[in-house]
Amino acid sequence: MVRLGDMTFPGFLYNSAYLPPLLRARTGDVMRIRFQNDLPDDPSNLHFHGMGVSPRGNSDNVFVHVHPGHDFQYEVNIPTRDGQGPGLFWYHPHAHGVVAKQMLGGMSGGLVIDGSDKYFPILAGLPERFLFIKHVERAGAELISINGQVNPVVPIRPGEVQFWRIAHIGATLFIKFRIEGMPLYVIATDGHPLSHPQRLTEFFIGPGQRIDAIVIGPPAGEYVMRTLPFQNQAWKASDPAQQIATVVASGAPAAAQAGEAEILGQRVQGMRWIDEIRKTPIARRRTLDYSRTEDRQMFMIDGHVVDEERIDQTVKLGDTEEWTVVNTDQQYHSFHIHQTAFLVTEINGVPQDEDSLRDTFSVPPANEIGPGSLKVVIPFTDPVIVGKFVYHCHAVDHEDKGMMGVVEVVA
Repeated sequence: MVRLGDMTFPGFLYNSAYLPPLLRARTGDVMRIRFQNDLPDDPSNLHFHGMGVSPRGNSDNVFVHVHPGHDFQYEVNIPTRDGQGPGLFWYHPHAHGVVAKQMLGGMSGGLVIDGSDKYFPILAGLPERFLFIKHVERAGAELISINGQVNPVVPIRPGEVQFWRIAHIGATLFIKFRIEGMPLYVIATDGHPLSHPQRLTEFFIGPGQRIDAIVIGPPAGEYVMRTLPFQNQAWKASDPAQQIATVVASGAPAAAQAGEAEILGQRVQGMRWIDEIRKTPIARRRTLDYSRTEDRQMFMIDGHVVDEERIDQTVKLGDTEEWTVVNTDQQYHSFHIHQTAFLVTEINGVPQDEDSLRDTFSVPPANEIGPGSLKVVIPFTDPVIVGKFVYHCHAVDHEDKGMMGVVEVVA
């Protein structure tokens, strides 16, 4: 059993912990993990979310289902190349049909590929703080935790510069949030660097998405981190605001450190994968239609639920493709594809000038005008990703009910 605040619920846990071990590695490393399934009646497995690694064999292979009483030896080779650089990633189960159940019970954790200071040298030596967001359902509402705590205190000294790594590793929730009186200077999204920090005060983050940011300790005092009222589903009222943490600035002011002007003046070091993707010709265009049944018991892509034995999309290695996701449902979904990042180019037909890559992105709902839409450019250019993997909505209750497809990259 797990206790969060005044709520107790059955836990589904890694190593008996609601917030399991943070995995750390570097490019060029090999991660070896023995995964033992001690659950009484469910299969499970590991997916290394956002990692540009092989989908085959005992690597990031979500078609391997480890049954109760069995174990499996994962071996993940982390390449050294533009497509898999340093960044913030995470791990969670991906046995279709039981993903939401296991993640809502606690099965998700952080994964870092160290070396982000090669992009922004200002990060070297900064205190690093992780904010892992999870949630559980309670009487129709959501209880949000950070690092396994309800409304924790996040300490910082006035003027102190810290490196914050925020990851939504929860199952189903779309969140808008802000920290009153305290901006974030975002330097990376989903493990991919921006060209320069961007100052943001409000954030929309769906399940699976991550933000790396620099923060500056504000004047002494308490600063509330809260969600903002947000209507995800057209047939339900907006979720009310919820305080999820308190930033407490206290202690002696930090000795002279970087200020806002210096942080905003930083520029990424070296080449970025996004620049290569922007100039690559589109080899093929595809459209995916997201829909559901009236009773919300089945969620579909292109009119059918997933069949893990069926190949829905065949892609030629070396091609860069443009995919348009059309959402006919009156609620948010998301688009996540394994093994590769993508560039967002349009939302609801409006061109976007994104400065970083993503591996997960929210798809706006349909409204009285028509369906919502998301257009992305996906590079299938890395030989290591040859094989079969999946794309899906990362509100994993929708994935469990069918909103997933299978893509195969062929040489």
